[in-house]
Amino acid sequence: MNRYESLGTAAAPAPPQRGWQRYFDDPTPLIKQGPTAIAVGIAGLLVVVVPGIEATNPPAAMVGIALVALVTVLAAVLAARGVHDGWIVLLIPAVDILAIGALRLGTGGTASLFSSFVLLPVIWLAAAPGLRPVFLIGILTSIAFLMPIALDPASGDLAWLRGVISPLVFAVVGAIVNELSRLQRLRTAQAEALVVERTAALSANLSMVQQLQASEKQYQFLLESFSSLWSSITSQAVIATDRQGVVIAWNPGAERLIGLSVDEALEGVTVDRFFDPAALALFADPSTPRAVDDESNGMRALLDEVDAGRTVEADVDMTTAGGSIVPVRLTLSLYQGTDGARRGYLLVVTDETKAVEVARLKDEFVGMISHELRTPLSAIIGFLDLLQNDPEQPLTDDQQDFVAVIERNAKRLLNLVGDLLFTAQAESGRFPLEKADTDLSALVRSAVESAGPHAQKNDIELISDIPADPIHLVVDAGRIGQAVDNLLSNAIKFTPRGGRVTARLEMSDGEVRICIEDTGLGIPEEEQGMLFTRFFRASTATRNAVPGVGLGLTITRAIVVAHGGSMSMRSEVGEGTEFWFTLPVALRTEALRLPDLLNG
Repeated sequence: MNRYESLGTAAAPAPPQRGWQRYFDDPTPLIKQGPTAIAVGIAGLLVVVVPGIEATNPPAAMVGIALVALVTVLAAVLAARGVHDGWIVLLIPAVDILAIGALRLGTGGTASLFSSFVLLPVIWLAAAPGLRPVFLIGILTSIAFLMPIALDPASGDLAWLRGVISPLVFAVVGAIVNELSRLQRLRTAQAEALVVERTAALSANLSMVQQLQASEKQYQFLLESFSSLWSSITSQAVIATDRQGVVIAWNPGAERLIGLSVDEALEGVTVDRFFDPAALALFADPSTPRAVDDESNGMRALLDEVDAGRTVEADVDMTTAGGSIVPVRLTLSLYQGTDGARRGYLLVVTDETKAVEVARLKDEFVGMISHELRTPLSAIIGFLDLLQNDPEQPLTDDQQDFVAVIERNAKRLLNLVGDLLFTAQAESGRFPLEKADTDLSALVRSAVESAGPHAQKNDIELISDIPADPIHLVVDAGRIGQAVDNLLSNAIKFTPRGGRVTARLEMSDGEVRICIEDTGLGIPEEEQGMLFTRFFRASTATRNAVPGVGLGLTITRAIVVAHGGSMSMRSEVGEGTEFWFTLPVALRTEALRLPDLLNG
């Protein structure tokens, strides 16, 4: 048990008192009456036993003794019932004073043996709170001392003087005892209040100590848990820096990935030494205020992004301590102390070498398969054309139908192979664009006209909201036309009969916006984030058996991004969907590389 636990609590009961101590600390009426009863009893015995002391008025003496005996019995009863205060208790000393007056009358008046006994009940009565007991003492002692004188015709002036002076003396003694008792009660109350206050403070301190001990245990547990967790993260590099980007914490994963020990990393190393500043700068938002105007400081630009309240994620190459290049996923966030103050930055670096290699092999496989399939498919379509147009051996009508089915499916398969090859080129960064000055109004209008028969066949109203004036941009007309065709085809496929598809072209704020809106099935909100992922198909498509392989939106987005544009959408199940993409007026004409384009 520690010294705090040994203090106990404020609510702990006081230890029981032993022996006679409890009677003197809180005397009962019987204890207070005891001296008077004993003194009167002894004096009465002396009157009977000792010659020369005789009762001059036996009936009065007997009344006095009887009164003392009666109030002594009352005191015993009150003590047995636990009554220590109240008017009935103060009645005992008041009767004692009158009883002693009767005893004085019965034993000789002014020279009575019982005269000094009055002091005992006077002190008891004077100790009661308030001034009324003092006045009561004066009245009762006057009766006790003047009654024998008044009943004795032989009393002289000296006896009357004593009869008047004695009550005054006892009244003064009572007043002094009353004041001393008042001061004692005040000091006792102050001491009790101080004890209560100190007990409460002790209890509060004990509670605080217990809380501190619990907090210390919790802190120790959290510290041990954090240390274990920190040491167990080996697949990712977790790095903490100060506000200047200097490393202040370095986990085992950073040691494994980057090749620096903790001691080496904490010797003033800055994190920007591991990254190409130019590559990092590509991920910074140009609208974010910069602490440094140097555009080559890409890490500082990203840290400014974090200061602006954003979490930054970037796929970049990292240079290890040994000089090797590792593709990584970099996440930067703010590092705050327990007081909420900004202490620095937290970097989480994930090795993406395996993921990049898997993606590369996948793209090579897709590209290889696509190339391998295009050759036999082209040959099949070519020979089918020869069969259909052979003048020497014309096909029957049934044969023409069979060949048409074969040709239609072969062309469909060839288109699919072309889409796969296109996505492989985009992901590998080999995506050339053949740009030329193009009238987008005419291009979109032509796409709408081409989709007309398909819409008419499905009983869908196709609306064209395209300005009559030409809008010229330097784009790859074939690719942009392919993007518009994909969106129109999807809108028609996902719109039930009697629905409506609207194509709009508008120009605002230095951008050209092409929008395709339908009143079709809609796409669940939780699936909208996956729409541009290869081979993903919404549940509304699979549920309604809408044909497709899930590459149209991926290809469309790749085309738009390759032109420096952006693509967005909104949809509500049962209400319809709207896709749109924007193209900047100022377009670069060189071929653009699109690493990781289709993975968002």
